[in-house]
Amino acid sequence: MGERENKKAVLAEAKKAIAAKDYALAFSALKGAASSGCDFALQARFASLFAAIPAAALNLPRLRLAVLSSGTASHLVPVMKFLLACEGLGAEVFESEYDTVHQVILDPQSALYAFKPEITLILTNYRDVRISLGHGAAAEDVKAAVHAAVRSAAGLWAALKKNSGCHVIQSNADIPAHRVLGNYEGSVPWSRLGALRLYNLELAKAAPAGVSILDMEAISSAFGKTRWHDARFWYHSKHTFSLDATGLVACGAAKIIGAIKGLAKKCVVLDLDNTLWGGVIGDDGVSGIALGDGPDGEAFADFQGYLKRLKERGIILAVCSKNEEEAAREPFLTHPDMQLKLEDISVFKASWGNKADAIRQIAAELNIGLDSMVFVDDNPAERQLVRAELPEVSVLELPADPAGYVDALDGAMYFETVAFSAEDVKRGDYYRDNAVRAGLQQQCANIEDYLKKLEMTAVVGELEPMHLPRIAQLINKSNQFHLTTTRYSESDLTAMTAVPGCRCVYFKLKDRFGDNGLISAVILKAAGAEILEIDTWVMSCRVLARTMEEFICGEIVGIARRGGYKKIRGRYLPTKKNKLVERLYERLNFKLIREDPGGAEWELDLSGPVPDYAGYIAKAVAAA
Repeated sequence: MGERENKKAVLAEAKKAIAAKDYALAFSALKGAASSGCDFALQARFASLFAAIPAAALNLPRLRLAVLSSGTASHLVPVMKFLLACEGLGAEVFESEYDTVHQVILDPQSALYAFKPEITLILTNYRDVRISLGHGAAAEDVKAAVHAAVRSAAGLWAALKKNSGCHVIQSNADIPAHRVLGNYEGSVPWSRLGALRLYNLELAKAAPAGVSILDMEAISSAFGKTRWHDARFWYHSKHTFSLDATGLVACGAAKIIGAIKGLAKKCVVLDLDNTLWGGVIGDDGVSGIALGDGPDGEAFADFQGYLKRLKERGIILAVCSKNEEEAAREPFLTHPDMQLKLEDISVFKASWGNKADAIRQIAAELNIGLDSMVFVDDNPAERQLVRAELPEVSVLELPADPAGYVDALDGAMYFETVAFSAEDVKRGDYYRDNAVRAGLQQQCANIEDYLKKLEMTAVVGELEPMHLPRIAQLINKSNQFHLTTTRYSESDLTAMTAVPGCRCVYFKLKDRFGDNGLISAVILKAAGAEILEIDTWVMSCRVLARTMEEFICGEIVGIARRGGYKKIRGRYLPTKKNKLVERLYERLNFKLIREDPGGAEWELDLSGPVPDYAGYIAKAVAAA
């Protein structure tokens, strides 16, 4: 059965489940077969069946999304709703009328602002980039025209920020295939091709924190320029791209939205035999596996190279293989064409046990959720086992030919990001060091002995520009240790801390095994003269169970006392993912003052006795 027939079978299964009101089964079937590459007819059928599932039946976190387009977007919105649900978000969508982008954004009284979007997607196309240049125009004139076009877009972003504070996703220019100068068009800056290329570069440079770029130029190139620009649909109904590209555009936008909401994947769990190399290491030995030489060997080496680049940008790599551990490790140590080395792998599991159990162990060791993980295995039976036992884990459908491995993983767009910090480069090292710490813990008689032997030191500092990207990233990506799940951009943080009575404090932690980097941030606000409110408290789960929470609370108490406050107040707002911190304030001796289904409010009275939060962490002075 071909792929299209498979998807039709899934549609039939989902339709039957909906008729039986088994909505969970219907959505599971639709989600499992979702693909950005389907033609529009299939995308529309998936979206239509999804729309028949009551929102209450899925109970997804709600998202208020505005879609503003200079062309017709009515076909895109239902597909986006479905793909956003696959990301874990239930979208309520405001859709502007055709070609009213400027009007609705620049009018503070428009229906857009009454809707109060959390995220606004602006879909424009190359026709909207008003750049008029004569043949042979001077370089200065080209730059001036391009910068004027970019300023026009930036003006819309500023208006959205002022009137709603929403995150903005802006599409760039999908450069057309037609070139009046032929190949020479790409050689001169004043051509349409040259000007639009510069526009896309300058647009990305101009985008501040809180504005993300949907790369329509890359999407249209991947789809195929001559297919993307379908003149019939433009002239007849003002569709700015081919209907069959709907899935790619919707998926691209949905993945950015997922990243904004902290839902992007964090870890790739890798099989070894016939996944990282050809053959079976236990049977073929290091010299017998396919890696480096020959068509398959080159493909496996390139796949490893792609994984290495993922690791270098902060994605965690783990191994889960049915093998003897010594044999499984040997290629990493001795094969000359291995792109990945043992130091690239944060957790290495090789045994003959159930892979679902091993993945649970990996998640526990890394202190990340199963829904942050992607499983990659060439064996369909293992993939099906993990899908059945761990539905939270994303399972990549690998093709039979290793030549398609990179395309499969890259095309799934699991690892979308809207920011990058220096901490990302070191993330794999942080988790690998945690494995060493776990070894020490097993050697210690009790937790107190273990914590002493870690020799921990913390640095405490106030928000500063060099740490702003990491703090914003931590606030926006963390879900488990996040008491209120507030989301603030870099510009939000800068504006907030400029207000008297508000401060953002960060924490770094290091020990005898290495530097954990910047692992926590708190935002503190004055709530009158006597109360200091903890607006936001977020911490990386990789430093759990090391008394960092107590250390941070002690620092907050010190800040409050120095500021003359009599009470500290904190809130817990429950989500599906932050139950970990439900009773944190209680553990820190705060008293419950209010509780309802929407959350709880806790208070620490500084006029009475306050616990000694000093523990096993020494304080160092923040570096300048």
